[in-house]
Amino acid sequence: MTRASTRPRAGQDYRTTYTDLLEALSQPDCAVCRLVNQAVRQHVDVFLYEQLLVIERRDEIRAARGFCSIHGAMLVGGHGRMLGAATLHQDIINDALRQIDRAMNAPTVRLKRIFPPALRAMLRNVARAVRPRRMCPLCEYERRQEGVILRALVNDINDPALRGAFERSAGLCLPHFQMAVNLPDAPAGNQARLVELERAILAGLKAELDEYLSRRNASYESEPMGAEADAPLRAVRLVSGRVVHSDGRM
Repeated sequence: MTRASTRPRAGQDYRTTYTDLLEALSQPDCAVCRLVNQAVRQHVDVFLYEQLLVIERRDEIRAARGFCSIHGAMLVGGHGRMLGAATLHQDIINDALRQIDRAMNAPTVRLKRIFPPALRAMLRNVARAVRPRRMCPLCEYERRQEGVILRALVNDINDPALRGAFERSAGLCLPHFQMAVNLPDAPAGNQARLVELERAILAGLKAELDEYLSRRNASYESEPMGAEADAPLRAVRLVSGRVVHSDGRM
């Protein structure tokens, strides 16, 4: 198989993605969640330390009214990140204040003197002024990374090493499993193989949950649990994935 032919986009090191997938599949939980989380955190560091003053990046973030709550939490922690967060959010809040003042027609308007119909219209203008004009840039970046990683996984699922690593893994979380099955122009046979492998993993986890629930019965309280002891936690992570995106996509 020629790996170069399956590169998802220019500049993406496909071999690195394949190698990273093998490593991530040996770790707990969804490998795609793990790799996407790493990629986004690295992207945040690159932005804060190398691109904070790039006009185009600042325009994107200002239009989005900052990052979503999940990704915004990645900006805090450490002096360097706090300084970058302060610089970025000063810009966002300044712009929000300008837009609010414009919607109110004056920064010190006397709201009590406005009649109710005009007041309602003004409030609608304020709401439009602070509404994001685009989605969170980090959600967009995350979506692109999900596509790169999932396509690499589907394209190589018949590779013996990768298939074996997937069979021994925790499987994909359901949100990423859905995305993998829905990938456009992906080999349907490979997607069907992924479904077969994922179903086996889900069936195994379901059996562990059955055992866990059985042992929670009073008659088994004195008997220690085995591998099923953390099955509920693994099930939560497998079903939900790592993040709910700001556009409502799971």
